[in-house]
Amino acid sequence: MAPAPTRAAPIVVPLREGGRVAVVSDLQRTALVERLFRRAEQNDAERTGILAALTAARPDATLLLGDHVFLGASSRAWAFFDRLVEPLRAAGVELLPILGNHDCWSIGPRGLRHYFSRFPRLEGSRFYTARLGPLGIVALDSNRLFMPSRQWDEQSLFYNEMLARLDADPDVRGILVLVHHPPFTNGTVTGPSARTQRAFVPAFFRSRKAVLMLSGHVHAYEHFVREGRHFVVCGGGGGPRHRLRPKERQMFRDLFDGPSIRPFHFLTLAPDDTGLDVRALGLAKGATRVSPMDQFRIDWPG
Repeated sequence: MAPAPTRAAPIVVPLREGGRVAVVSDLQRTALVERLFRRAEQNDAERTGILAALTAARPDATLLLGDHVFLGASSRAWAFFDRLVEPLRAAGVELLPILGNHDCWSIGPRGLRHYFSRFPRLEGSRFYTARLGPLGIVALDSNRLFMPSRQWDEQSLFYNEMLARLDADPDVRGILVLVHHPPFTNGTVTGPSARTQRAFVPAFFRSRKAVLMLSGHVHAYEHFVREGRHFVVCGGGGGPRHRLRPKERQMFRDLFDGPSIRPFHFLTLAPDDTGLDVRALGLAKGATRVSPMDQFRIDWPG
């Protein structure tokens, strides 16, 4: 099999004056097997509400952190996703995705074909860079089990090279790294990814301008700071929510003091001359309007 292509040039998305970037993840519907055996919640109304509020926020771009569908091979699931994001596409919002494990669930390449056909700017690459105003984005594929060893090694070289390039670029004020599997989480359904910790966190810490690593996979909102760098789990797009460890049993100190089951949510990122404002907007189960849930600021590295 020929190696998958790597997109060499960054995807450039201009930001308007005062423009924002939205972040959402884990939009997949709850599968019948989850409802039957785990009694998992079905959140179609809340998912629609999150996407409506996100569209109303008028972002210049939206980062999609994986698990767009439950089963990557399913044409029906991808058609549902298409309807879900159509208002964003109609508004001209650039969608910048990464692969989640559910997106890869397929016998053969069918799941990847569905994925890449919807995001032609990726040019078939599972990892890439983007420029959003002063933000440098490194988008990675943390699905090691679904990636050939040669391509995983290629991604590692790409990652380190891109961090070095963005660190050296005077127009880049801060770097965001996107992965699906969180290196740190207090999730009870799925835990922290040791593979992400080994493969991506050390270079993130070494980078002078890397300020925020964003992930999904765990259907909750969490905010950690490690060695002065921020890590946010943003898995509240509508998949069945995951219970987190209680505060007294946390593996990692979560700066967000919320309940064990978190609201549905999305993020907005607003860069300015001195830093990045990060806001989480939440939607309670059964609610129809989002409300502010969390907010913090990251100063640009000196």
